Amino acid sequence: MRRWMVVGAAAMAAWSTMVTAEPPAKGEVLLEATPPEWAQDLCAAVDEGVRVLEAAHLVPEATVAHSAVLEALIRVAEPGVAFLDADAVAAHRQGAIPGRWEVGLLAVPMDHRCRVAAVRSNSPAAAAGVLPGEFMDRIGDNSVAADTPIKTVRRWLAQGEQAELQLGVVAEDGTRRTLELERAPRAKASVTEVERLPSNMGYVRVAGIFPDAGDELAAALEAWQGTEVFGVILDLRGAGGNAEAEVAPMAAPFATAGTRLYVKSDRQGHEKAVVKAPAASANALPLMVLIDNDTVGSAELLAAVLGGSVKGAMLIGRETAGNPLIREPIALSTGRYALLATREIRTADGAVYWGAGGIKPDVVITDAALNETVFEPDEPMLRKSKILTEEDKEDKALRDRTRYDTYLRRATDVLLGLQALGYDGQR
Repeated sequence: MRRWMVVGAAAMAAWSTMVTAEPPAKGEVLLEATPPEWAQDLCAAVDEGVRVLEAAHLVPEATVAHSAVLEALIRVAEPGVAFLDADAVAAHRQGAIPGRWEVGLLAVPMDHRCRVAAVRSNSPAAAAGVLPGEFMDRIGDNSVAADTPIKTVRRWLAQGEQAELQLGVVAEDGTRRTLELERAPRAKASVTEVERLPSNMGYVRVAGIFPDAGDELAAALEAWQGTEVFGVILDLRGAGGNAEAEVAPMAAPFATAGTRLYVKSDRQGHEKAVVKAPAASANALPLMVLIDNDTVGSAELLAAVLGGSVKGAMLIGRETAGNPLIREPIALSTGRYALLATREIRTADGAVYWGAGGIKPDVVITDAALNETVFEPDEPMLRKSKILTEEDKEDKALRDRTRYDTYLRRATDVLLGLQALGYDGQR
């Protein structure tokens, strides 16, 4: 029974999981080793399990059982918890983009495969000859199998010691090529791409929210002042970062000065900070925000703020990761860490984020939408003449740019609809 004494002790260890012999790291939360009232009931449940397993002559390894009981208990209370090792905790605290290299292509899921949605001009991908619409089936030594998560693909493209990377791509007709990429060192900038799309739409790609992100976004928007740009698309897919101080400056161009952006509280509801929009010239342009399952950290907090506290903004994509800077690593006796939600975020529309889920988009990109076929009309459409007008050329250019990117296509569709309805920028 000595072996089972260890298992039974796991229940009592649950309330002291944050106690460690080592001094806490900066920003790490440790709890008092005082058992709550429910500890005895928990021990009774473990004792029952011990009796059942002993009777069936099923004896698990003690340390494995200890870890399993501990993590299961925490997960019951906080289903969104993640368990990390020390290296993963260090990466979490840094809020860094996983990887050191920039490729210059946008990967999206389509038909259970990974497709190249866009290739940035003057990028390593463009130099290697990668084409929008091709599917990736190999990245270095890694095979891109069916249903390989986009997060994994992004990591493979960005990690490694060498700049050189072999990329296997397959065209729609099944033709396969192996390309040699010379990746570029990743810049420390938050805003990695600024593009004026056809039909007068502005596009800003954000890799993550780091120091000076607000100034970078302001510079991009300033370049469009006085032009015919009608709306802005802010792409936060796969973006992270931990520069919370930059969230308000990034939201400011789209909000009235003094607008309450969000309230940060502890899990008991006690307010810790009220964040308002700093003084900035409000941008009357409609804003489309692209998000996905890998939008996390300060980028996820920005998405919550724009979707819940800023008028004229619409979220398009998939539910986000569920950690808009509300989680902290808690040290466990097993040497692992539990990434627990210790804070709450409340936006102006009353939405509260406390770890039960991520930010839900206004327009959801479903699996069916990702796999849809884009209609390509005859040219020129509905005209007897074969001469393309400037409007025809703009329409075609926009279709070509968004053909393989359902998220971006939805955003441009909404902006075109607002234009057709005579949206005047009033909120």
